[in-house]
Amino acid sequence: MKIASERLSFRFFTHEDFPLFYSIFSNEIVMRYAWIDKIDNEEDARAFFEGYINTDENINSDDSYAFAVFSKNGNEFIGFADVLVHSRNSSGGCGEIGYFLLPEYWGKGFATEIANTLIEFCFTRLGLHKVSARCNSNNLKSEGIMKKVGMTFEGELRKVRFKYGKWDDEKNYGILLEEWKAANH
Repeated sequence: MKIASERLSFRFFTHEDFPLFYSIFSNEIVMRYAWIDKIDNEEDARAFFEGYINTDENINSDDSYAFAVFSKNGNEFIGFADVLVHSRNSSGGCGEIGYFLLPEYWGKGFATEIANTLIEFCFTRLGLHKVSARCNSNNLKSEGIMKKVGMTFEGELRKVRFKYGKWDDEKNYGILLEEWKAANH
């Protein structure tokens, strides 16, 4: 499956993409505020990576979608993006988006473009009625992106992320289908 935005193309990871995946999850700068620590060895990373392989055949039955994100113009690997569907029913469902970009692509609007694209994918392709995202409370740039894409602050969980020997809080944001439609139509 492929999706696209103005400057980016998204596709499912393939087994051949392990070096790309590893470049994200082994990068200490990228993983600074992530819910997991950086992965220090390829063996651990490979086992983790296998859980992120999707195929077009399981698009309607899977509950997670992981994308390798590339620039359209130079086909350069930008980063990782994913959607996790928490619940579904005949009236919609709830999902969560996430993304990690290589540092050389920070500050260029790519994270906002990825978040907007994932939200649209959740509402138009997956039929969800709510999309959420969360970040380490210290990650003000990520929080700014959630605000920029129209998400509403829904609360802060205290001391739920263990990073660098201490517990950090986590901020949670969400957007409803009707809010997204009103802002985009």
